[in-house]
Amino acid sequence: MTPESAWADFFPRIGTAVFLALSATIALTFGGYIFGFFLLLAVALIHWELGCMLNPLSRQSGYFAAGSSAVFFGLAIISISLEWSLICVGLGSAVQLMFFQRFKRLGLIISISTLLVSLLIFNVRFSLGLFVVLWLIGVVVVTDVGGYFGGRLLGGPKLIPRYSPQKTWAGTLTGWTFAIALSLYFGEGVLPGLSLQQTVIIALSLSIASQVGDIFESAFKRACNVKDSSSLLPGHGGLMDRFDGMIAASLVFGLVIFLAGL
Repeated sequence: MTPESAWADFFPRIGTAVFLALSATIALTFGGYIFGFFLLLAVALIHWELGCMLNPLSRQSGYFAAGSSAVFFGLAIISISLEWSLICVGLGSAVQLMFFQRFKRLGLIISISTLLVSLLIFNVRFSLGLFVVLWLIGVVVVTDVGGYFGGRLLGGPKLIPRYSPQKTWAGTLTGWTFAIALSLYFGEGVLPGLSLQQTVIIALSLSIASQVGDIFESAFKRACNVKDSSSLLPGHGGLMDRFDGMIAASLVFGLVIFLAGL
């Protein structure tokens, strides 16, 4: 890869990232059902990509997957109890199997993870506040930014070339460093009462989870024989390409919340 080609997607990535950041910040700031609608739209678009990838011979599969996931996620966020919300998530994921022609188990895992994480983030925004969600998003973003710049500026050995040929160990370590630095800087305001060691462990766990999610999606795309999940986001590919790390990190954060009894 020449230096020019390594940076060819830089400006499209920046433009798309700014648009996504502004959209997410506005929706998060308003909260409530405005934020819920933002998440519903993301859920629908990710399932549209999933339906297209797993049933490429049927264009309608993507639309059916998007529509049904949006309906069940909408029911989940207006349900009267957590139990009913989780039932809606389970049913919404199970319905997706009708629209998948191949890799149904992997599709089911991605679907239920997407719906569950979206429900989790919606509830975290309500119960723990705006800045906790912003910090979680920030950890994922700086992990990605660190990986991008660390990999291109420092180069070096590849992390897992079979599944993600552009990821390097230098980029991975840079991403970890950025995530820990961000968490140490904002940690007392976002997660008060944690020790330095606990903050570092949580930040590192979320950063690693984000990278694992990215690698998992890269392997999934290779199995589906596609480069990107879609072309919705210039410089990034599709929504699944952009939010794969967020989904994985949020699952780990949900576990942290559960263990902490929050």
